[in-house]
Amino acid sequence: MKRLLAVLTALLAAAASLAGGAMPARAAVLDGTCIASITLHFAPPATQPIPPNPGPASTSTGTGTITTCVLPGGGATTGTFSYFLTGNLTCTSAQNITGTLDITWSDATQTHADVTGLLMALGSVGGTAGLSATVTSGRFTGDQILIANLRDPLALLACLTTGLSQASGTTSLTFTQPL
Repeated sequence: MKRLLAVLTALLAAAASLAGGAMPARAAVLDGTCIASITLHFAPPATQPIPPNPGPASTSTGTGTITTCVLPGGGATTGTFSYFLTGNLTCTSAQNITGTLDITWSDATQTHADVTGLLMALGSVGGTAGLSATVTSGRFTGDQILIANLRDPLALLACLTTGLSQASGTTSLTFTQPL
């Protein structure tokens, strides 16, 4: 678990540096960070077209379970979520990503966020991806969410060889107040 947290922390740092360029004069206020398991579904199944870019118009839907959160302000630290994304997806790239993320916390509070962009795509559908989202209602309204998803390494191989309709993985969600 410690190794997984170290990997996810490194992914978040890379995502933040790719998204933000130069560091701001003051740091964002951290409202919390969570670890979750996720199952993703791709329609049509993701493949690797030749040439690879842009990928076909696709959707990705899924659900997950938030198992652990560190929230300095307190509150529920577990919950479930669902998401819906659209964009141009291949096994190794993702473009024009938009969508929504809905979280139901264990205390029945809700969080709704709009996905605002792709931060990184190292293997994209079959590997690692980072997304940014803005919380538009419910718990953490106004916060930015960095979402880093690390999938089963065999998912990329399956995607490249036979196509990928489903994958699972570990996701981190980091909630910060905007600067």
